[in-house]
Amino acid sequence: MRPHIALVPLAACLAVGSSAPPLNMTALSSRNGYSVLECWQLSSTPVDAMLAANYAVGNTAVATWSRIEPRITVGEARAPHVQITAPAPTPDGSSASVCAPAGLSGGRRRPDTKVAYVMPGTLRSSVLIAADLRAASTVAGHFTEFPSDEPTLLVQIPFVGEMVPAHTVLHDGPCI
Repeated sequence: MRPHIALVPLAACLAVGSSAPPLNMTALSSRNGYSVLECWQLSSTPVDAMLAANYAVGNTAVATWSRIEPRITVGEARAPHVQITAPAPTPDGSSASVCAPAGLSGGRRRPDTKVAYVMPGTLRSSVLIAADLRAASTVAGHFTEFPSDEPTLLVQIPFVGEMVPAHTVLHDGPCI
């Protein structure tokens, strides 16, 4: 008995569209000179291929992997580039937290403090778009710390030309 081989055109394997939900991601953005956390819904329409829903989110540059030592507090920071950032899985499930501190600065009221814990796991908990560049967050940046007892591996994928992916702001604070 010979094996049965079915030849199917490649186009038939790459379905257009998808039944997958929209892609929502927590973002560090800027408003009135302050870094803020927002929940963004990216405008990318998923395409089913390779047994996955695939989202094109923008033109990205070379990724950087970073190793951050345990119990590091970065303090106030701003994104060096518009980028996607995600911690890589580690045995202890290490995490990072980011927030924009509340209070007064320069006579202006800061936005309410929101906190996001970024850790390996689900899309909502492990991926962040950082778009609070120094040119936009001129009054105050975000606060970052890595409280784990183990090093945190972080991947940073900048967007070419600092282009923020097309999106809609769903609400203030992280996506939940």
